[in-house]
Amino acid sequence: PAHGISVHYNGEEIDIDVHIIIEYGTRVTSVARSVADTVRFHVEKALGMPIHAVNIHIQGLRVSDAD
Repeated sequence: PAHGISVHYNGEEIDIDVHIIIEYGTRVTSVARSVADTVRFHVEKALGMPIHAVNIHIQGLRVSDAD
């Protein structure tokens, strides 16, 4: 599977795929929405172009030590 960030631009539309690993116990939908909104805002601000889609792919869960 792909890792990191992939950007696809066809001359008219920008699509961004972000692959992340989240902490066990966090709300998947909340984290995905927050990441998508943040990526969209910063890329649109930097490029001055609208983003067609930001797709968040959850690659897995991380479990932290209880120490």
